[in-house]
Order: sequence, then C-alpha cells, then structure tokens
Amino acid sequence: MNTSAQNQEIPLKVMIIDDDEFQVEFVSDLLNELGVDDIITANGGKNGLATFDKAQRKPDLLICDIQMPDIDGFEFMKAMGERKYYGGVILMSGQGARVLYSASLVAQLSRQNFLGTIEKPVQKEALASAIKQLLQAT
Repeated sequence: MNTSAQNQEIPLKVMIIDDDEFQVEFVSDLLNELGVDDIITANGGKNGLATFDKAQRKPDLLICDIQMPDIDGFEFMKAMGERKYYGGVILMSGQGARVLYSASLVAQLSRQNFLGTIEKPVQKEALASAIKQLLQAT
C-alpha cells in the first residue's frame, strides 16, 4: 500500500513566484496534490517582493523562477537575503543545468536554506523530495 503524503495535509505556507501564470497554476496543483493548501502566488519578481512584504505570516517555502523579466530569481534571492529570510528556497528554470547550478551557488552564498533546483516542467517527485527535506530540517 502506498503511504505517501497524498491526502495528508502538510502545514506549510508556500509562495510561488513566476511570470508564467500556467506554471504558477501547475505548481499550485502539484502542491495541492502533495497536501499543501496554504499557497500564495506572485506574478513576477517585483510583485513577489510586494506580496512577501505584505504577508502577515511569512512563507515557510519559496518556489521561485529564475528567468523573469522584471526582477529575476537571482535578484529576488538577494532581496530575500536582505530581508533575513531563512525559510526554504527552491529555484526552478527551463533554462537547463548550467543556469540551475549558477542559481544554486547564488542562493547558498546569500545564506538561504537552499533546498535545490527543479527543472521545468516541474515533476511532482522533485517537489515532494524538496518539501520532505524542508520538513526534516524543522
């Protein structure tokens, strides 16, 4: 019998930052399937910073696209470092392994709780693995 996290609520607040509405919906649906119901979203980096700053309870996990037109994922991570954000961070990109590797270095240098990079299209298993890693660290 499969005893995965399906149908089991995961008490995390997750924020998705991406300029592609389809990706935001897709990742939100995957999170719902994994048991995460407390999800906030932002269309692009500038909107993401404003949404983060307005949030009463800060997210436990950020899932951020790297390639965005206004503020990219690198700049967003730098801003999160300035805000002393210590929650989990997952960076996603459709740009391939080199971009994801560079992003992981930037996130680690900005002292974030970096959980890894995920290539688009996002796979449910990769998301589940990163969430499990975050939950084990808390």
